[in-house]
Amino acid sequence: MAHIVRVTASEEIYQTLRSEILSLRFKPGEELNLQMLSEQLQVSRSPVRDALMRLSSDNLVDIFPQKGTRVSLIDLKQVEEERFLRKSLEECAVKKFLTKAQETHLQTMEEAIDKQKKAMKETDFVSFLDADDSFHAVIFSGIDMERIWNIIGNQGGNHHRIRLLSFSEKDVLGNIIDQHERMVSALRKKDLNEILALEDKHLTKLLQETESMVEHYPDYFKKELPPTLLQIRYSKY
Repeated sequence: MAHIVRVTASEEIYQTLRSEILSLRFKPGEELNLQMLSEQLQVSRSPVRDALMRLSSDNLVDIFPQKGTRVSLIDLKQVEEERFLRKSLEECAVKKFLTKAQETHLQTMEEAIDKQKKAMKETDFVSFLDADDSFHAVIFSGIDMERIWNIIGNQGGNHHRIRLLSFSEKDVLGNIIDQHERMVSALRKKDLNEILALEDKHLTKLLQETESMVEHYPDYFKKELPPTLLQIRYSKY
């Protein structure tokens, strides 16, 4: 008998609100009114409150007792921590994936690239990012470590939002597609040095884009700059 997973009201609301935040439909710093959300979702306040508490644990909302709740500003220190977590785990994963990758895995990655090309033409940043995640998820599913990929996603809310913001920067989408195509080629050739060089470039490029995004969207970010970004800023002078 198949195991049936029942989704609670709180879980469904949590996923809905998380999606709104990660897609930037709820902007960083935006106020979230408990009563208004309850009315919009047509549920009682209790499951909404539970969902907001979970989102607070994810560092995606800030709850101020007796004052209200707002979408968390993007914390650059946490962005760097989340980027470091993903880079460290994915570089280890891709080494193992290189020896196990089947043609079906590479075809799935190419399908994700095709979806990215379509999303780029339609200027659909959310779909582009979904396809980007699908591309990288293959690396983890290909070595039977989907849970590790899920951990990266669950802990990566700040990194996710800044990646989405970066898509408005010139040439970013085209460069991502180009790097993905080169990664598939390197995987087919079993070229470990090339794939690691591409992974490093692919997962560190956001550092160079961050300062520009802080300048373009200053109200979306917490004001403190992490040491890594400070080094980039002052190395220019």
